[in-house]
Amino acid sequence: MKILLNSLLAVACASLLSACGARGGPETELVGVYAVERNGVLKEVVKIERDGDRYVMRDKVRTPEWSEPKMQMKPVTRERWSRITTDTESTSFVGISSDQLGIFKVPPGWQKNGFKTQTGYFLFYSQGPVEAHKL
Repeated sequence: MKILLNSLLAVACASLLSACGARGGPETELVGVYAVERNGVLKEVVKIERDGDRYVMRDKVRTPEWSEPKMQMKPVTRERWSRITTDTESTSFVGISSDQLGIFKVPPGWQKNGFKTQTGYFLFYSQGPVEAHKL
């Protein structure tokens, strides 16, 4: 009986651990729709979705509907964060990026190199950072 209970407990623990792993890391909080402000109006521009163990981005840059998945994104390491933002402080951040785009969550009010985010979210692409609003 004791062996049976230990086996059941082991299976339950293994199931719980695998379920937690399937949810991913802190980057999962970046899944959602993001807008930028244009002329005082929020315009949806990017949607981040989770597809298995990866993240994909859709956009509404040239069309009124969401595009097909455009790029795969992966979690940003501290080293990559420092290269992208030139921030060498111990800033708390969560980020995912591809070679063309990054999306980050930082403490509201974070600033670097003349850019400041009030919302705590920003997109980073070839033109630099842009304030984002998570909807």
